Amino acid sequence: CALPRAWRATPALLLVVRATMAKKRRRDPDDAGGSSTRGPPVATTSGRLGGGAGASDDWQTARRSWAAIAEVLGPSAREKRIWMPFYYDGACAEHLRELGFTRVHHKREDFFGQVRNPKFLKKVDLILDNPPYTSPEMKEAVLRALASTGKPFVMLLPISVLHVGFAREVLDTDKLQAVVPRRVYVRKTGGEEVPFKYLCWLCCGVRLKRDLILIDDDDDAAAAD
Repeated sequence: CALPRAWRATPALLLVVRATMAKKRRRDPDDAGGSSTRGPPVATTSGRLGGGAGASDDWQTARRSWAAIAEVLGPSAREKRIWMPFYYDGACAEHLRELGFTRVHHKREDFFGQVRNPKFLKKVDLILDNPPYTSPEMKEAVLRALASTGKPFVMLLPISVLHVGFAREVLDTDKLQAVVPRRVYVRKTGGEEVPFKYLCWLCCGVRLKRDLILIDDDDDAAAAD
């Protein structure tokens, strides 16, 4: 439906909005062109993509962020056979095991090779991880590979993935849901946790209670306790 004339954006109004957003980015160190200046400069990930990801992709997703998504997935997810394909230092699987996930497969393997391995995929109930995505091509390649498995998956990706055309082309949109945290916490091995914004857990075939779930910082902290 069309907006009332009084609410339609004029060129002058657009200039005001752009100026306001620019001022906000200067004030907020966590809001700089859509990415955090305190967190990873491009993207976060729990590990490598078959050895092809660059150094900027190598981050460990913090336990508190795994705890938050585990809370959303519910107790039944802890009984599933989980595949975490993107290996960094192995700590992410330990975080999941500490949260009650006892059947986690997380090894340094070729992701694109395993998605074409039917014998391996028979042992997988849910694919859960934080993949490398320093380029649109990488995001598209990962999503196409995930879709080809026919398995439910939960991937931490830039929230812009909800807008891009290839995601709508590749994935069954009737099965898509999104979990949006206020912040995701990551770290380098042995380093301090840093927050990163503008991410979402893209869920496909998971059958959550709602199609859109927002996680506040308070929910994130409570889940980690």
